[in-house]
Amino acid sequence: MFTMEHPAYLKTGLPGFLTQHAVEIHVTKHHQAYIDTANKLIVGSGLEGKSIEEVIQKAQGPLFNNVAQHFNHSFFWKCLSAEKVAVPAKVADALTKEFGSVEKFQETFTAKASTVFGSGWCYLYKNKEGKLEIGQYSNAANPVKDGHKPVLTVDTWEHAWYIDYENRKAEYFKNFWDHVNWEFIASNL
Repeated sequence: MFTMEHPAYLKTGLPGFLTQHAVEIHVTKHHQAYIDTANKLIVGSGLEGKSIEEVIQKAQGPLFNNVAQHFNHSFFWKCLSAEKVAVPAKVADALTKEFGSVEKFQETFTAKASTVFGSGWCYLYKNKEGKLEIGQYSNAANPVKDGHKPVLTVDTWEHAWYIDYENRKAEYFKNFWDHVNWEFIASNL
C-alpha cells in the first residue's frame, strides 16, 4: 500500500512561495486522493508489493495515473525547502557542464516549465546514458516511465499555483527557485 510522508512545511507553508493553505490543500486533498485511488486500483493488478518505480513502468490507465501522480508529488515535496539552500558545488558543476551555468539552467528549465501545455510536470533528469536533460510531461507522465532518473521537478498543474498566484503563473516559477532543496537535488546526481 502506498503512503505519504508529509513535508516538514505542511503546517507552515513555504513563505515567499506557497502559503500554508495552498500547501495543505495540495498535500491533504490532491495528493492524498491519488494515494487513496492508487491503493484501491492496485488490488488484483498483479503489481502489489512492487516498488513505485516498477508500478509506474508497468501500469497503464488509471492505475498508472494515480501511482505516477503519487510519485510526482512526493518527489516535488522533497525538491522544496522552507529555508534557502545554497547550490552545492556538485550541482553547480553538473549544471554548468550541461547548460553553461546554473543561471542558464534555471532560465531553460523555467522556459520549459512555463510552456507545459495544460497540466503536467517539468523534470530535470539523468537519461540512461547519465546525461542531464529537461523534459516536459503531460498529466501524470514522468521520466521514471522511460527508465530515467529524476533529479528535480516542478508541478505545473493549475492546482499547484492558482490558490496563491491566480493568473500569475510566471511569478510561481520565479519564486520556485528560492525554495529548491539543492541538497536533495545533489543526492539525485
